[in-house]
Amino acid sequence: MAAARMDNGNGLAARVGELRAAAPELTGVVLSTRSGLPLAADADGLDPDAVAALGAELLASAQAAALALAGGEPREASVRGPGAHVIALAVGDEAVLIALTDALTPTAAVLPDLREAAQELAQALSH
Repeated sequence: MAAARMDNGNGLAARVGELRAAAPELTGVVLSTRSGLPLAADADGLDPDAVAALGAELLASAQAAALALAGGEPREASVRGPGAHVIALAVGDEAVLIALTDALTPTAAVLPDLREAAQELAQALSH
């Protein structure tokens, strides 16, 4: 399952792998810094560097739009194309959790697990 699995001994890769295993709808999960550097990944057939960079940019773009238009800071952003769905969630102030599903998976099917994982990962990163 983990063709592109990264681990630097801090337990983040294990949590990312657990998230993916618990939610079979997920086709890939990447944890990155806000600048787009991958920290942990479980993403078969995907380039974790590219997913990290694009996911971080997705959340940053959503933040810029929200601040300009709505006056608040979003904690999540998503894009659904004809073949895939990408969801980027803020992990504290330092990281981004990027999850990929097929285009038909409802956001509600994976969002509760992703939100919980984002909170756990934020706590892990703060220690």
